[in-house]
Amino acid sequence: MELDMEKIMILLQRKYGAVREIQRLTKQLEEVVVRNDGVSAAMVLQMRGDEMERAEQCMEEIWLLGESDRETYEKLRVLVTSDPNEAVGATKTEEKIYEIRRKTQTMLKQVQESDQRLNQRLAGDKSYYRIRELAGRT
Repeated sequence: MELDMEKIMILLQRKYGAVREIQRLTKQLEEVVVRNDGVSAAMVLQMRGDEMERAEQCMEEIWLLGESDRETYEKLRVLVTSDPNEAVGATKTEEKIYEIRRKTQTMLKQVQESDQRLNQRLAGDKSYYRIRELAGRT
């Protein structure tokens, strides 16, 4: 069975939209934390969780597209897991897939950095990142 490249591209674009919303909500969460507004923080965290679920659902749908046979799965695996900064698409659609993945990866890195700042601000010395940092010194 032929891999539906257009469908993969659309699903990756939806995932990118969810990640973009996660980034927006993360910035909003940082502002809420500065104001020490626990109620708003809980609401923003819930909305962020919903977007994370939406992004994960997109990936689940993509993986389902590769279930028809081994060859289709392998092609899908390369498209979805290879380093998008090094991968070269054989078609315009594949090039677009790697471009979307690069943008998503960049945005996810920014979200992770914001999460790390939030975690350290809220947890102080008990922060996951602080504990990891200290463990690395031993």
